[in-house]
This record gives sequence, structure tokens and C-alpha cells, in this order.
Amino acid sequence: MNALTRLTGLRITPKRLLIGATFGGSAIVTYNSIDNLQDLKQIGIIRFGRAAFAVGSIVVDYKSSLRGLVEPSEEYTKTMKYCHERSARKLLDLACVNGGVFIKVGQHLASLEYLIPLEYTDTLQVLTSRAPQASKEDVEFVIETELGSKSNEIFSDFSDKPVGAASLAQVHSARLKSTGQKVAVKVQHRRVLKNSRTDISTMQFLVKVADAIFPEFKLMWLVEEVKKNLPNELDFLHEAKNAEEAARRFKHLRYLKIPKIFYEYSTKRVLTMEFCEGAHIDDLEYMQKHSINTRDVCTKIGRMISEMIFLQGYLHSDPHPGNVLVLHKGKGKFEIVLLDHGLYLNISDHIRKLYTDLWLSIMKPDLEGMKRVANQMGVGELYGLFACIVTRRSWKSVTEGIVKSKLDASETDELRMYAASLIPQISEVLARMPREMLLILKTNDLMRNLEQKLGTAGTNDTHIEMSRCVVRSSYELAYQRANSRFVKIATFCAMYWALFKIRIYHIYLSMYFSLSAA
Repeated sequence: MNALTRLTGLRITPKRLLIGATFGGSAIVTYNSIDNLQDLKQIGIIRFGRAAFAVGSIVVDYKSSLRGLVEPSEEYTKTMKYCHERSARKLLDLACVNGGVFIKVGQHLASLEYLIPLEYTDTLQVLTSRAPQASKEDVEFVIETELGSKSNEIFSDFSDKPVGAASLAQVHSARLKSTGQKVAVKVQHRRVLKNSRTDISTMQFLVKVADAIFPEFKLMWLVEEVKKNLPNELDFLHEAKNAEEAARRFKHLRYLKIPKIFYEYSTKRVLTMEFCEGAHIDDLEYMQKHSINTRDVCTKIGRMISEMIFLQGYLHSDPHPGNVLVLHKGKGKFEIVLLDHGLYLNISDHIRKLYTDLWLSIMKPDLEGMKRVANQMGVGELYGLFACIVTRRSWKSVTEGIVKSKLDASETDELRMYAASLIPQISEVLARMPREMLLILKTNDLMRNLEQKLGTAGTNDTHIEMSRCVVRSSYELAYQRANSRFVKIATFCAMYWALFKIRIYHIYLSMYFSLSAA
């Protein structure tokens, strides 16, 4: 019995589907193809039914399993853990079956380690690199519909299986018949555009229900962010323009590679670009095999992200490991390849200044400065928690200076313990802060996760790179506001003096930690 039969009570076969009852009396509609069956499985009411059933079963599981248990207690903690595990698997199954927007939200949830239990983030993590794949027939349909020709008329050696699958599309390797050049062809999932509006409405409804039952979770901001950004992510020509803009802005980073776009073979739903080799950025085995320095990798990515946020105000908003590759170039040298340019955040000068001032206060550390910026960002009395979320460090480390102490396993465990007990407050912080901050924090979290996987957490290399960009941002913004030539020259000189001191401090830290390790 298939999933559709279980949900509707109808007996359905791949070749024939019978639907009865119309307003004018009984009627029989016959679908004689698997394709029409797939379309029926993805209509709004069926997709809503799946989502409602999954969320409803999760709510019932929590309420029934925890009824009568005393909190806190060992039995309560153990039962809660099992509920998390079962519920995470149900959400993963739902995302895989419904696809599209559901996978996109699942990927967001997988990055919220400070907000949702580890059982969820670990289970949903698979969606960032191994999302469900569309059938060959669906891929061919989209290519022919968009480009006006079959794939074998435009490309040679078009791969049957994708080299990567994501929430909204998947990528196939191919060669252009016209030139023989190897390319990557990104093909939007056939039904994702048609289903996106219904899926967003479904999620809004279900999140409202979840908020009413579990008021400590405030996740409507997440659905609102997906709703706002989705139209641009579904327009691949918009992605192509983003890629070209990023290549122009960051051409000075010689280690960074952004694929070239072939506009003659691209539309809103098909994107053809230069094929770039490489392993996922969190592939430690690949880096060890090719003698690539993982600290150098994290430093360079940290520099790239910091320049995006503090200097350019133009941030790639989904740099998870599936979208960032590392390619060895011989003798320990490497290239970083940045993929999937569908979503960029244009950070206003106002937010850039506030975020710069926040990090200046954190680096000193200046508690009054943190409080002032938090008030301006709408976080108010929760400024301490806000600083911990931004830095992913404990309040003790923040107040003592995060650069002066290394992040160790005990502090990581402490953060997870407090995060579990402060979910309502964390949700409140995320709901209050400016919307731009959500994507900035998501990018920061991905950077911290990468450091953990590559074993470079606590080295402070990325914080030093960020410090340089923070200082440059602060002085460059001050330079723009200066109203005299003398003030501009003084600001320029002060910036380079501050950068020189950071350089000296970096050398000192490197020597200190080397001696400590010895």
C-alpha cells in the first residue's frame, strides 16, 4: 500500500487511478500514466494532508509520551530524547516526500543548533548535501520546455544521475555540443514552482498551530524568510546575475573561483555554467590526502565571509558545505569554489554599522557598547544572550574576551546545555532582531560548524580575519561621514595603525598557543 493510498483511502495503481464524486453526480477520471499520478500526489490538498498528518503525529507523540512525567528527571530527559529522535525522522520523511520548500526549511532547521535539539539538527543535516533526486523524465521535461530542445540536442554526455541535488533543483554534468566544454546544468525540480505558494501557506498554518501548542518555540520568522526569498531563488537568471556581481566584487580574492555562466543555454528554470571540480569544503579526508592546510582553508573562507558582511554588504546567504568546494592545485595549494548564488543579502549601511559596532564592543570587550547596539537592534534586555548567539561562546568568554580563550569541549557542552534551557528566550531574540541579521547569523553558524568539522575551532584565525574587516568597516564608514580633508586623512591613518596592531596581536597569539601546545 503506497503513501497516497494510506492518506486518501483510495486504491491506486501506477497505470490507472479512479476518482469518484463530482457535484453533478458520480464520475470516473482515468489517468493512464505514471506522470499524471505523480502530479496528483503533489497537488496541494495531498501535500497539506501529509504535512498536517506529520505535524499532528509529532504533537500527539510529545503530549502522550511526556504526560505524567516529572520535569526535571532522568526519565523525562530520556523520554524527551526519544521523542526528538522520532519527530526528527518524521520531519525528514516529510521533507523528502514533499520536497521543494519543505527541504529548504529543513535545511534552515539543520543549521539552528543553538535553538533546536541536537537530534533534529543531526537528522536533518542530510538535506544539505543529499536531498532527494528528481527523475530523468522530469529533468528532460524541464529542459525541453525551457530550452526548446531535448538535452541530447544541446549537450553530449549528459549525466543520468545528478552530481548534486538540492531543495529546489539538481545539477547534472554535461558537455556542450557546440564547443565540447564541460558544463554543469542546474535544472529546477519540475513541480517546485507550482507547489511553492501552497507549501508556504501550509507551513504558515502549521507553524501557527505549533506556536499555539508549544509557545516556547517561535519559528514563524523562519517561514517568513523563506517566503520572502523564494521568488528570487526560483529565478535562475537572477542567480546568474548574482554570480557575475560576486565575481566582480571579490576578484581580488585570487583563491576564490565562481563559475562562468552560459546565458545562451540558461532560463529562469535552467542554468548552464562552467563545471568546477572539487570536494565539499568539510571533506577532511580529501584535504589530508592532498596535504591541504585546514587552518588555511578556514582562514580564507573566514576572510571571504567577513568581507562580504563588513566591507561589501553583499552576502552569499547559503554557503553550506554542498555549495562550497575545495580543489587542490598541487603542492598544498588550493582553490575555493563558491556555488549556488541564488540568494544574496544586500546589507544596508545602517545594519552594517550596527553589526560592526557590536563586534567592536565584543572584541574589547565593552558590555555597555553591546547593550547599546542590542537596544538599537530591538533586542533590549536580552543583549547578553544576543552576544552569545552571535559569537557562539559562553557569557563568561564574552565578558573576558573571546580572543583570549580557546573554545574547548567543556564550553561547547555548556552552550548546548544552556541553549536547551533557554529556547523561549532564544526564540524571542530571533523574532526581535532585524531580518538581515537572521541570514548573517546563519552564515556565522555555518562557519562555526565548518571549524568544528575541520578541527580548527579555537584557533582564532577566523576571528582575526573578521577583526581586520570589522576595523576596516568601522573606519571606512567613518571616512564616508567625514566632512573635512584633514579628518579623512586622520581616519585613514588611524585605520592602518589599528590594522597593524591586529597583525602584531595575531603574531603574539600564534606564538602563545604554539608554546601552550608544546
